[in-house]
Amino acid sequence: MGNTKVRESNIELLRNISMFMILIIHANFVSLPHIQYNELTNDYLPSITRFFIESFGIVAVNVFVFISGWFGVNTNTKRVWSFIYLVLFFLGGGGILFVLLGKASFSVEWLLDVFQLSRKDWFIKSYFVLMIIAPILNNYCKTADEKTQRYVMLAFFLFETIYGWVMGGSRFFVDGYGPLHFMGLYITAQYVRNQLSGSDLPKWTKIFEMPKWADLAVFLLMATVNTALITGGTLYFQKVAPFHKMCYAYSNPLNIIGALYLLLFFSKIKIPYNRIINWVGASSFAVYLFHGEGTIRNQFFTPQVQYIYDAYFGIGCITLIFLFLLFVYFVSVLIDQVRIFSWKKIWSLVEKKTQQ
Repeated sequence: MGNTKVRESNIELLRNISMFMILIIHANFVSLPHIQYNELTNDYLPSITRFFIESFGIVAVNVFVFISGWFGVNTNTKRVWSFIYLVLFFLGGGGILFVLLGKASFSVEWLLDVFQLSRKDWFIKSYFVLMIIAPILNNYCKTADEKTQRYVMLAFFLFETIYGWVMGGSRFFVDGYGPLHFMGLYITAQYVRNQLSGSDLPKWTKIFEMPKWADLAVFLLMATVNTALITGGTLYFQKVAPFHKMCYAYSNPLNIIGALYLLLFFSKIKIPYNRIINWVGASSFAVYLFHGEGTIRNQFFTPQVQYIYDAYFGIGCITLIFLFLLFVYFVSVLIDQVRIFSWKKIWSLVEKKTQQ
């Protein structure tokens, strides 16, 4: 939800791609069961392919938050209410529609989910906390000197890696599934964008200034190493659960580095202002909310992915799931135009009333 006066279409393109990656990982290892040892040994190539697809897409959440830090979140009353309305429009409005159509039933549990009072939808609540704390983070990134920001950034991720990822001794990091991890990503993006122009920087900071194709190579290398780790660990120990948790944690340094270098790659691509890219980017969060709404997820998204996976094989299977995810993406964007139109009308009335 980061903002700038004129959104950069290269970064908006990455925002769109990262949300599509989220669809991919929700299709791969949420809608479909995790790969087990026997499946890996019996169907080696399809299993490795699914591991690589997950390793490729798992950076998406980190990328999405990095983009917010790259632009900076401008938290104000309008933006906060706009975010709340966005969530209620898709989760509440979608739920009411399905109740009226007889596809779902009203329940207290549903009501708690809509207003984010249940344990579901960790991402929405974590991002809302980031919006709340963003003014403090923005002030810190504007006023703290480069050396202080560098030390805080490095100390944060060193601590998170050791205590929150390797040892699991600090449960408040929850493998990166929370606002604390988001704050670390946010200040890192601010540092990389705004603090690397000085002449007295350590030589190692040059790693952020490599050619764009080197950045892309680093991202692909991280995905490949992650795939090798989960494949090798599963084969050696004959169980996948511990390695799945380790490799696909958002706090995994491979996923953080991969996400950062994917952002750096797109930041160095020169794309002129593109109205379509930016139009889609403005509705990217709607894609997450639309396919995550309970009835759509349980009665449409997950069953359709499972059907394609069971009915087709190889390239055909991948192609059909890809096309299905594209369909979900653009239906979400189109529905969001109703939300954008209605929000503009609502906020216009609010402004008129406050001016009276």
